[in-house]
Amino acid sequence: MNRLFHFSSLLLLPTSLCLSSCTEETTYPLPRPDTQRLPAATVAALQTDSVQLAPIQTELRLEGRITPNADRLTPVYALAGGVVEQAPVALGDVVTAGQPLAVLRSAHIAGLAQERTEATVNLGTARVQLEAVSEMHADGMASDQDLSLARAALQKAQAELTRLRKQTDVYGTAPDHYTLRAPQAGTVVEKHLTEGQQFEPGQVGSLFTVANLDEVWVLADVFQSDIEKVQAGLPVEVHTLSYPDRQFAGRVDKVFNVLDPERKTLQVRVRLANPDHLLKPGMFARIHLTQTSTTRLPAVPSTSLVFANGRRYALVVKNNTVETRPVAVQHAGHGVSYVSSGLAPGEQVVISNALLYYKELND
Repeated sequence: MNRLFHFSSLLLLPTSLCLSSCTEETTYPLPRPDTQRLPAATVAALQTDSVQLAPIQTELRLEGRITPNADRLTPVYALAGGVVEQAPVALGDVVTAGQPLAVLRSAHIAGLAQERTEATVNLGTARVQLEAVSEMHADGMASDQDLSLARAALQKAQAELTRLRKQTDVYGTAPDHYTLRAPQAGTVVEKHLTEGQQFEPGQVGSLFTVANLDEVWVLADVFQSDIEKVQAGLPVEVHTLSYPDRQFAGRVDKVFNVLDPERKTLQVRVRLANPDHLLKPGMFARIHLTQTSTTRLPAVPSTSLVFANGRRYALVVKNNTVETRPVAVQHAGHGVSYVSSGLAPGEQVVISNALLYYKELND
């Protein structure tokens, strides 16, 4: 009777004074070998839940960084050497396809324009010569060889003018200038020139890089011990410091097969839709992955288990009795513990103040 009195009195304690479970190694009384039969009213007041057979869910949290989608990243190179006269676009600007990025004055363009003029004159001369030779050939005053040479000269002049036209069309119609234009709509994520700068194509790499940010990547490193938890196709939730109350949904797009030689980690890539361009390249991101296994085990709230004397215990309620039963936990995550032994689906376990009840039952 004294035991039942103390046990019932626990139900009257304020919730703020109650503990839900033990998470550290602590010495408590060993569980009694028998079960405790309780009054029906006392059992009815216990907060219990049934053991559910559920697939194991493993979770993994990674740190990553937002990067542009490399498949939608276009570098813009110099067409010819020269001097930068205008560079109206700044780093971070949003541009449309074909929008001017810079205007450059180039002696190479001027030389091509002059060569094109000369080729046009040469073509006219070759046509006149062919007409004259053709008339002379008709009168017997020119040989077949002379006619063939005149025709070949005309074809050569035409080919040279065509070549120069195609080459100068790349640079535009200005005689000594050319304009660098955005190859696609997007955001300027790199800029490597300034007004007044002089250069040759071999001296510089890309002058601009334009990225379409409608879709971005998140690159993250996975430690070797967690590699088995990551595979392509897994859904993920991504959180950023800039938008703490918002989560972005995506999937693992690629798991790279080569470890980083210095950090000895494996890189994974996540694709994220970014229609509003809220996610910026360089942002830090937290990635949360959840994988559901085909293995199903009895599952209970982690707060329902007591860790004492090096083991975990569950308080099982059946027919107005409470049994302190040892259990083996195979995996825990998301506030759920998956039990490999000790519990069966459908059994009722105490889920609130389990540690206090454990101590009261086993004193």
